[in-house]
Amino acid sequence: MAGWKPFAALIAICFLWGTTYLAIKIGMDDHFPPFLFSGLRFVISGIIILLFYLPRKESILPSKQDFRRMLISGIFIFMGGNLLLVLAEQSVPSGLAALVNTAFPLWIVIITRLWNPGEKTPRLVLAGILIGLLGQWLIFYDHIFLLGNTVYTGGLLLLIWGVINGALGSVHMKKYPIHSNPVLTGGWQMLVCGSITTVIGIYLEEWPQLPGEMSGWWSMIYLIVAGSVLGYSLFVYALRYLPAQQVSVYAYINPIVAVFLGWLLLQETINEKSILAMGITITGVFLVNKGMQRSQ
Repeated sequence: MAGWKPFAALIAICFLWGTTYLAIKIGMDDHFPPFLFSGLRFVISGIIILLFYLPRKESILPSKQDFRRMLISGIFIFMGGNLLLVLAEQSVPSGLAALVNTAFPLWIVIITRLWNPGEKTPRLVLAGILIGLLGQWLIFYDHIFLLGNTVYTGGLLLLIWGVINGALGSVHMKKYPIHSNPVLTGGWQMLVCGSITTVIGIYLEEWPQLPGEMSGWWSMIYLIVAGSVLGYSLFVYALRYLPAQQVSVYAYINPIVAVFLGWLLLQETINEKSILAMGITITGVFLVNKGMQRSQ
């Protein structure tokens, strides 16, 4: 029995992944070039994970089929998802980014159902999706007065696109499972996709824009340790000992942590509509999870 440790890991995930939105925003506010910010983070994270497994008996090299599958899903998750989140947070608050990403579980269900149209969707799941999307609409309605700003509008669209991409990558991994250690899989995805993003950043001549002072690198170091290496490892550990539905509670808590920290440390605005929209979206996610659990 693992005892209390899986629960401690889950609590840590709820906090750590909630702080990543703040860390990304700080990095963007420090004028860290976005492609290198995202790319170097995952290159370093991937190397750390692979080096950890190198002395162990199990092979760290995936099969050709597994590598192809992890590359496809990784491009959607890390380049189509995280990279777009970084680009978006150049112009939108970290709290808003977290609120939009609250809908991630909803998009997974929507894409899964579109991918498998013959599969029946329980009524409770449908109700949860509708309620969750209502919450998302309220989020956008609350920021409609800023949509005249083309930079802000572009950031908001990148957020939505990034969430959908991340959900596509996750659904792909479920439909085409990878038969290797999940942490190793994440390490390879981070290394390969981070390398591609880094090369793009170098091509875009971002290298001279890297911060000269160490203060500009602290947010990346935090993301490497707390968001990627430690956070992902704790997530896999919690999944090993706790039911997936129980672990999914992080999806409810992360946005609350992110919105609170954005308000506390960056003076981002929190109003009643934002709180209401977050509550409605989280309620929708809860109903979707409940409906999926009953249908299994």
